[in-house]
Amino acid sequence: MSLPAQLADVTQADIDALISTGAQEGQQLDFKRDFPAQWSDSAKAKLVADVIAFANAGGGDVIYGVDEDTEARASKVVPQTLANVDQQVRTIQQIAQDQTEPRVAGVEVRAIPVAVGEVTGHVVVVRIRQSWAAPHRSRMNNHFHVREGVRNRPLDVPEVGAMFLRAESLGQKLRDFRSDRLAKIVSGQAPVSLGGNPKLVVLAIPTQAAVGQAYIDPVPYLRRERKLPTLDKHTSASSIAMNFDGAVAPLGYSGQPDGYTQQFRQGFFETVWELAVLNGQTKPGLPGLRYEEFVIFFLEGVRGQLKASGLSLELAVFVSLLGANETVMHIPSSMGWSWGHENKVFDRQDILLPEVLIPADVSIGKGMRPAFDLMCQAAGAEGSANYGEDGEWKKPSAGG
Repeated sequence: MSLPAQLADVTQADIDALISTGAQEGQQLDFKRDFPAQWSDSAKAKLVADVIAFANAGGGDVIYGVDEDTEARASKVVPQTLANVDQQVRTIQQIAQDQTEPRVAGVEVRAIPVAVGEVTGHVVVVRIRQSWAAPHRSRMNNHFHVREGVRNRPLDVPEVGAMFLRAESLGQKLRDFRSDRLAKIVSGQAPVSLGGNPKLVVLAIPTQAAVGQAYIDPVPYLRRERKLPTLDKHTSASSIAMNFDGAVAPLGYSGQPDGYTQQFRQGFFETVWELAVLNGQTKPGLPGLRYEEFVIFFLEGVRGQLKASGLSLELAVFVSLLGANETVMHIPSSMGWSWGHENKVFDRQDILLPEVLIPADVSIGKGMRPAFDLMCQAAGAEGSANYGEDGEWKKPSAGG
């Protein structure tokens, strides 16, 4: 017995079901009768050990407010009295962020209201996903931990080394996947026949998919029961077909497609946009900062599909511009949103931006800022002008 895939969907009924089914503490489930009375250094160290242990293994839930019997089975709900629920949630998230190295991203926390007889309170669930950036260690004591059965144990030096090699291997595997996809697009082996103009390629990889914990059935897309993400809200994936990789649809307003979206069975998503020659130009154009809106729209669509599949919303994103040296980037001359613009050029054939990891609790726009800044800088501009003082992306008002 486990809790629902989406932590936001968990109710007291799900907590009670852990008791009625005798759910057992194990590799992905840890029961704690009492919530810390205060966040002393000792309490923080125990929380951090749990977070890194699950992140270094297969992920799991730490549940405060559920007692267990001698066989480590859930035996009763113990409502916890929390002085400030929202503050406690933020404190747990802050500890997980500040005291893990590298930072364990995407830790979710939810306080679920519960009542047992006349006693009311909360059960607090801390959900940690398996990390592709493992191994993680505690910044409080430099210890590495891993979840093993019903306990956390420290990693020895050879195990830490092996985990570092595994992480590098996983990272290289994803980079190789990207390289393979780009090679197919350049060589004309893309799933949809496109022209020879430069192309913007966005590859979105859920971290759960990266570690082999995801599968998204392509058939519902073929049946129109689910919607493939696209770059532009005015463009729909109308002609969906199946292929070896999953589901694919050409994109475009009419006639010859100017792009496509490919859904991969293992949970990856790819979209390609072939750039056109804009009015008064001689080279295909990347339309100022407006393309950022398209990328965000696509990635938000991907997150919608992940949520519908019960997967974590944490994403790794790879953005590439193929044929960059044949592309003009139109940036508003005032770095604002007027129709007056400068034509910026790139100094190399292809722009392959480094991957961006967007935690589940970070907006797509905010998470993509490093990539958007770097794309502008690659064309000779200072960076994206599409952000407010709070670091959040803002929708362009005109032009670009």
